[in-house]
Amino acid sequence: MKATNESGVVRLTRQGPPSALEYVTEQVGMPKDHEVLIRHEAIALNFVDVLFRNGNFPLRQFPATIGVEAAGVVEAVGTGVKDWIAGDRIAYYFSLGAYAERRLIDPQQLVKLPDDITFDQAASLLAKGLTARMLVKQAYPVQIGDVVLVHAAAGGVGSLVSRWAKSLGATVIGTVGNAAKKALVQQHGLDLVVALDTEDLAQQVNSITNGQGVDVAYDGVGKATFGKSVDLLKSGGTIVLFGNASGEPEIDSAYLHSKQIKLIKPAIGQYLPDRKSVDVATAELFEAFRTGVLGTVEPAVYPLSQVAKAHQDLEASRTTGSVILHPLKSI
Repeated sequence: MKATNESGVVRLTRQGPPSALEYVTEQVGMPKDHEVLIRHEAIALNFVDVLFRNGNFPLRQFPATIGVEAAGVVEAVGTGVKDWIAGDRIAYYFSLGAYAERRLIDPQQLVKLPDDITFDQAASLLAKGLTARMLVKQAYPVQIGDVVLVHAAAGGVGSLVSRWAKSLGATVIGTVGNAAKKALVQQHGLDLVVALDTEDLAQQVNSITNGQGVDVAYDGVGKATFGKSVDLLKSGGTIVLFGNASGEPEIDSAYLHSKQIKLIKPAIGQYLPDRKSVDVATAELFEAFRTGVLGTVEPAVYPLSQVAKAHQDLEASRTTGSVILHPLKSI
């Protein structure tokens, strides 16, 4: 192998709109001590990437490469690396710098990819699936008979949360932005799907719950839905706020207290603090996928060189489910 490897990479010289993402070619050096060189086969597009790109999340220096999740193959390892060898199939779910054909990475960030999980499936599932698992099994463990409200049920995390909660014996109500997405989500076996642009959420929820409300609301949307979620919770219910895609919501703590509503704002790191917990969680995630709990994975695919278009489509809600980027490929 040559001392350097040419790699297509997406760079930010400033934070801003999708047009700030520039596809260039660079050289990637060989791995140093305790580093691994990997070749990506599939790269995930997550909403956190938008926040890094647009400036909501700060970046320490420029030029910068964003993206946090991908799957691929180990090409070379540095001295001191014992757990990985060239040819290993790997994935990772939160390490900034994924928008590249090749990259150097800390091997502690990697998880082993089973032979029966494809690169596209891994990049579509890992971060979103681990988040969904955290939500339904740890942040608020769903029980048989629970009534669960899931916002953005057509999205990457929302669709997995909906399916997983249903498999655990819950009555699941999902919300979507429009009728087209409603038709898609209705195929997932949910008990009720509500299109927020044309239907009254409170009326629909009260109809299916006989006015009793829901036990838990999983809200990754934030400002646009948080108030509606709180109003639909039973006294003593739980709202799990795991994202702010529409902005930071206003939280009336006094009102939550008056209804004895528990607010949880989980972060995946607090539930996966070490290698053992990560291994257990990923094994459970892949098994849930194998057994059909999470449905099929049919991601929208864009070439890495067209990442700006992928960001535009994600922000305009023109995508459903997972979105991935393919290096060295064109559509």
